[in-house]
Amino acid sequence: MLIDNVDDIRSIDIFNVMWILVVEKESTFRTLDVSKIHETSRAGKGIILTAKGYPDVSTRVFLRLLSISSHPLPSIYALVDFDPDGVSIMSTYKHGSISLAHENANLRCPTIRWLGVKSGDLDLRAWKTATSDDEGDGIEGLLRLSRRDRKKAVKMLGQEICEELGVERQWRRELQVMLMLNVKVEMEILSQRDGGIERWVEDRLCEEMLSERP
Repeated sequence: MLIDNVDDIRSIDIFNVMWILVVEKESTFRTLDVSKIHETSRAGKGIILTAKGYPDVSTRVFLRLLSISSHPLPSIYALVDFDPDGVSIMSTYKHGSISLAHENANLRCPTIRWLGVKSGDLDLRAWKTATSDDEGDGIEGLLRLSRRDRKKAVKMLGQEICEELGVERQWRRELQVMLMLNVKVEMEILSQRDGGIERWVEDRLCEEMLSERP
């Protein structure tokens, strides 16, 4: 769903929802919506939502409301590009934003987890091609970091949550991989897999849900 106005929402009944997937890009959101994965997934019924990039307040409020509206609580995941902005978008949902620091307690969704895209989701041969002397233009969705990207990644590594002993050590490792290989990956690259991005999301949701079982 695309979020408009949540001012009139007082409660939500999602007792049969097992997972929620926050998608960075509207195009990928549309692809997943058409596939009906939220209705047919082996991981159970789900909800897919997007803010089309960095989330506005309405989307953050709505996600937080979803995250506390049923028992047991649904698992919440983020699907973002493998780049500094993707990590930053995920951080906004999970930890809040600097500009609204005074309201973060009511906007954060601390249980959100990173579904992808991560460094392990790409074949190492593709990494080597992208970081060779040529530009790697033959690999759709895989690009070199821009100067802005590198600056943003370094800035994030300096944040408390991404410090060596911070709460987001996985994010720190992935940002370091980006910088070391000078590569960023758009989620569209998953469409090149057998079954497309729909099967990848389906399989990854099932893996994550299984790993959460006691």
